[in-house]
Amino acid sequence: MSVHETAPAVPLSDGQSAAGQHRDGMYCGGQWIAPPQGRERKLRDPSTGAPLGTVSLAGADDADALVAAAERSAAGWAGCGPVRRAEILEAIAERWEARGEELAELVSREMGMPLGASRGNNVHGPVAVLRYYAGLARGLETVERRAPLLFDGTVSIHRAPLGVVAAIVPWNYPWMLLATKLGPALAAGCPVIVKPAEENALSARLLATVLDEAGVPPGVVNVAVGGADLAAALVAHPGVAKVAFTGSTAVGRSIGATVGGRLAASNLELGGKSAAIVLDDADLDLTLSRLPALSYLNSGQTCFAQTRVIATPGIYERIVEGYREYVQAQRVGPALDESSALGPVASAAARDRIEGAITGAVSAGARLIRPALPADLPPDGHYVAPAVLADVDNDWPVAREEIFGPVVCLIRARDAEDAVRLANDNAYGLAGTVWTRDLDVARDIAARVQAGSFGINGYLPDLGAPWGGVKASGTGREQGPEAIEGFLRADTVYEFGS
Repeated sequence: MSVHETAPAVPLSDGQSAAGQHRDGMYCGGQWIAPPQGRERKLRDPSTGAPLGTVSLAGADDADALVAAAERSAAGWAGCGPVRRAEILEAIAERWEARGEELAELVSREMGMPLGASRGNNVHGPVAVLRYYAGLARGLETVERRAPLLFDGTVSIHRAPLGVVAAIVPWNYPWMLLATKLGPALAAGCPVIVKPAEENALSARLLATVLDEAGVPPGVVNVAVGGADLAAALVAHPGVAKVAFTGSTAVGRSIGATVGGRLAASNLELGGKSAAIVLDDADLDLTLSRLPALSYLNSGQTCFAQTRVIATPGIYERIVEGYREYVQAQRVGPALDESSALGPVASAAARDRIEGAITGAVSAGARLIRPALPADLPPDGHYVAPAVLADVDNDWPVAREEIFGPVVCLIRARDAEDAVRLANDNAYGLAGTVWTRDLDVARDIAARVQAGSFGINGYLPDLGAPWGGVKASGTGREQGPEAIEGFLRADTVYEFGS
């Protein structure tokens, strides 16, 4: 039993500190519940190293209370109908948008995403996703009747919510990645337990405030920030019908094994080492105006970033030079500085790991191209200058492992066929692109590269289309109308005639 089941909720202050903190504790069953003492984390701003505050964390013993709150709301939420669910989604979107600037700034301070990007990825994008699923919910048909093949009568297909969903989201795009889970789950009629990363504890408090202000029925959405122990308890909990997870492949494998072992459902959006194939006939101006930005999104802390650039001989050195010019033009700076193109990476440990990967590649023979960091950066920030590693072998660790930093490998291919082989010679299969003037060739390559999504002369995951990976990049799909189906089960009723 959770310690929180033994006592009523403790009212907490409505005040907001200079650090943007709202109420402390977890948001469970429509109430703010004070956490036990001693389980906390100190947060620091990766741009400056300055303290952001100390936050309390939920733990494994809180899972029962979270699941119980969600279960209490399940029948009412499923039964209120798609139109009412759409109204709640629209109310969440409205309050999310109203709190947008505050939320965007908090995420920038928590993990270093430049403020302009944070507005797009933590406010405008999620709000659009929620409104999209509100629209789909209004037209959701839950009963379908068919003519049976084997008897006289009717077959009725009843689509019912799966039940309680645990949405476990990472720190790199926290609220966009939540919205792509929360929107379809709520539209389908499933209550949700949100488990954000510890790094996003401050913005998670604000998100819970948004839910409270939007009038979400108690228990329909619950928010608890915690670590691996809380996540593991939710994944293993018999009351959780589905786990929707975005994160590393290693953790995803563990979640898949646990959830599969108890015959529950999961959606696992995992890592990537996406390849961009650039052919000799590519439009160089177009390619170099679009592709490098896709390689360094969010300082490379993006699962679908095009971090392997595989170019054929006639254009290879021109691509190297184009990347050189791109990284020289990028301003690295604090996340809240509107002129910063690239912010810091999320932690000192991440910075050291990324620099170690670069050093290892150079030792193996890579040609390193990178600008110097500006001299006026805060000395305690976690900055990494964007790196181009040319002449990389596709078998080197830097080309096979997800570095999750501003590091791009340029790889030479003999021809288009060799480029496809190199692109597929990797454990991951999340995304990819091809750059060529020949659309027939591009479509053929798109069909042969092993990736869940693929772009021709560009790339942007569209909110109205399914998105996810293959191989070590995960299972299941998010986004589009297909995502709602992932939170429904199909039950059948046979009606026999006289």
